[in-house]
Amino acid sequence: MTLALSRIGRIAVVAAALALSGCVGNGLLDDLDQAQPTGSDFSKELFKDYSYLARSFGDAGDSAGTAFDSSSGSDDSDMSMDVGDLVNAYAQKALDSAQGQEVLPEQAPDGNADAATMRDRLLKALEDGRGKFPADAARAQVQYDCWILNARVDSLRGASAQCRRGLDAALSQLEHELNPAPPAPPAPPPATDYQVYFDLNSWDLKAEQLTTLQQAISTARAGGQSRITIVGHTDTSGSAGYNQRLSVKRANVVEEALVDLGARREAISVSGVGESDLAVQTGDGVKEPKNRRAVVTLVP
Repeated sequence: MTLALSRIGRIAVVAAALALSGCVGNGLLDDLDQAQPTGSDFSKELFKDYSYLARSFGDAGDSAGTAFDSSSGSDDSDMSMDVGDLVNAYAQKALDSAQGQEVLPEQAPDGNADAATMRDRLLKALEDGRGKFPADAARAQVQYDCWILNARVDSLRGASAQCRRGLDAALSQLEHELNPAPPAPPAPPPATDYQVYFDLNSWDLKAEQLTTLQQAISTARAGGQSRITIVGHTDTSGSAGYNQRLSVKRANVVEEALVDLGARREAISVSGVGESDLAVQTGDGVKEPKNRRAVVTLVP
């Protein structure tokens, strides 16, 4: 059992001691000692958990018999109970579970929307939870019944509230196990294109551009890329012939920088396309900084 149920048990024992002046018959508790659980793993877990709650009251079981039919859930769900009835209720549920009978959660009290909502959630989770996570499914059902049944005993309202909190935790855990959060999307691959920019009519690299090229080299080493392509570009502010030559100079200076940083020259291909492939579309004769560039591409 969980720590939550252990605390519930201790609270219930104290409440029972205050509520009862003496102990009454404990026939169903004796039957628990003789029971040999059969059936599914879920039924066996229910037997264990319901038995724990029943025994938490010691010998408080009432020889008057159970207050309801535990195999279907009580129809008279608003009926008040004494501690003896409560012990017998848990014991009967445990015995029915031991025999492999279907033991359903208690009906929600009339007009209790919270209980109705929680019962619906529980039943939905139990559909698959019984088979896949029998211990957690049983824990959630027993916490629900503990919440509903203990509330019928005036001296156990505090224990009922404790069971309600335990139900929240147990049911949330079961639902999470049945519907785990989807895995986080994989991290985007490192950029394979790196761009360095130049001043007007220049093919000199600035310090910040060298930092970009160092990042490209580091990525190539980490990712195992075997080839590097460099393409030089210009804006449209000069003649087409001049821009073609300038774009090649820009690509060449980037190649030299990459070799200085550790790249193999034979793994690098260099070309210039002048003003024919603009990053920002402009008319002729426009000085556009984003078009004055060289693009470094890492190729697997």
